[in-house]
Amino acid sequence: MKHLIENWRQYVKEEIEIDMGGDEVVLYHVSSTPDIEILDPAIAAANIKNYTKQEYRTWDRPRVFYFTKWAQEDTGIGKIQGHPYEVRIHQSDLYPVLEDPLKLSHRVNDYKKIREEETGMPSYYPANAYEVVATLGEKEHGFKGFIYPQAKDPDNNIVALWTPLPAKRLSKDFYKKED
Repeated sequence: MKHLIENWRQYVKEEIEIDMGGDEVVLYHVSSTPDIEILDPAIAAANIKNYTKQEYRTWDRPRVFYFTKWAQEDTGIGKIQGHPYEVRIHQSDLYPVLEDPLKLSHRVNDYKKIREEETGMPSYYPANAYEVVATLGEKEHGFKGFIYPQAKDPDNNIVALWTPLPAKRLSKDFYKKED
């Protein structure tokens, strides 16, 4: 487990802007709403925009999407118009879903048992792979979201969080490069 955490920290250091605190990462969200205090996935899901509808067709768990770098563009639509926000989260709360180092996606039967106990849904119904990983990751390891390369571009990571986080609105233009 220690080896896994050390490898994950190295991966995050290479891919995400690390705050001087060490274990905390800064993530960015751009929203049309000017006065957000908490970025809440349930509220975001109720107000999804066209560019996120495709993401919800794949997997319907409420979540908020974040960029990992300042001035990062969405690979599908380019610059997102709106107000920039930042949140801070511990890197250990993010799971690299495409790499799946804990092989959570292989444990569909464990997930189906949990789902049946919690919702009554019979185990013969199919399971969404993302929900399998999210449920097991959250329950067993405390993960709050996924990190993954958008459009399989390793230089363009996205974070999807299903946990509400306090947000700080930024007063500068998100797409203006910092000096």
